[in-house]
Amino acid sequence: MDKRRTRRVAYAVASALIAGGAGAALAVGGAGGAPGAGTEPSALTAPGTAVAVTAASEPGWRIAQVLPNVTAGGLWAGGAWDAWLAGDECADPATCGATDESAGTLVIRHWDGASWRVVTPPKAYVDSDLDQGAEAVVATSAANAWIFAGRGLQQVDYTDALHWTGNGWAKPVRIGDTMVQAAAGAAGQVWAFGTPLAYGQVGLFAHYNGKSWTHGSFPVNGTAAAALSVSDVWAGGTTATGLGIEHWNGRAWRATPLPSLGLGSPAETIGAFVAGITALSADDVWAVIGTYASTGTNPPGTIVLHWDGGKWTRVGFPYAGSASSPVAADGHGGIWLAMFYGSGAQATEWICHDSAGHWTRTSVTSLVSDTFYLTWIPGTRSLWAAGDQADNGLNAVLLKYGP
Repeated sequence: MDKRRTRRVAYAVASALIAGGAGAALAVGGAGGAPGAGTEPSALTAPGTAVAVTAASEPGWRIAQVLPNVTAGGLWAGGAWDAWLAGDECADPATCGATDESAGTLVIRHWDGASWRVVTPPKAYVDSDLDQGAEAVVATSAANAWIFAGRGLQQVDYTDALHWTGNGWAKPVRIGDTMVQAAAGAAGQVWAFGTPLAYGQVGLFAHYNGKSWTHGSFPVNGTAAAALSVSDVWAGGTTATGLGIEHWNGRAWRATPLPSLGLGSPAETIGAFVAGITALSADDVWAVIGTYASTGTNPPGTIVLHWDGGKWTRVGFPYAGSASSPVAADGHGGIWLAMFYGSGAQATEWICHDSAGHWTRTSVTSLVSDTFYLTWIPGTRSLWAAGDQADNGLNAVLLKYGP
């Protein structure tokens, strides 16, 4: 069993292959015709967009904690005294990796303002012989958190929703095939999105209304999600013909047309996925699209979009490389995202910040090899990030920016 999953990329690519059909070659990073180390191609910048760039690194990122033999699977923050992290731990460090067939444990941590404290999962998720791992985390407080655990015999066959009530765990509920993103508009309103196992289908949704779950098909595979309220929820991902972003207005889901992304034909979007969405207000929503070298005219790059309440507009992004994490707010109108450029030993990991159209970036290559999760800490200008440790990819690393 492969318990060391690069989940976001794997699900995005698999879903794109389902939606677009098999037969297209996919190469990651500098492969597939991308320039090698030392040659950085032009970034995917919106035509006619002026972009301010600062070459100097932006300080402040540091390692907050290392979790040995753990793969991070989700990260959420509600404030300076409330954050949740989940992942999975392989039982035998000697065989941790693609050949690991030992029992594993769901790993859950809660930040209380002083330390990351262990939250023991339900018994069935400790030393399990199943292939399992956290796929998404969402909460509204320290007493209301949801961990979505993917489980199966040799792969993820279904997802269980684990609800922490503050006094313990409610009975787990099986909600669908592979759920990879979640958003909560309120304590009793939770959405989850993912990919069905059946070939030819695009996406799935599951919705909790405070009493029970409903689920069904969805037009996107839900690799990104965000919620401002029970009547303002966003979900993005791969569609049957390319990429799409859907909006829930409290009554129905509706597609929001995207501007031209310059990705060519639908076959060339196989290497593209919606990496993240963050909603600052009803007329201030950001989405980030990552692209990998595929075929034709689709080079690796990052596309940034902004919603003004009526339409999406492409925003200039000055750096080459593909987004690898969700987009996060910075607490004062700007945004953060993580990206990488290159492959193998030549790969560089960056965390980028936009403030009023002025981009800066800092290399975190010495700290983390893949940054999969990035979240703002509300009420502050600080952030948490999680991914694989740079000098030991079998460990999860938690980074913090700011005090």
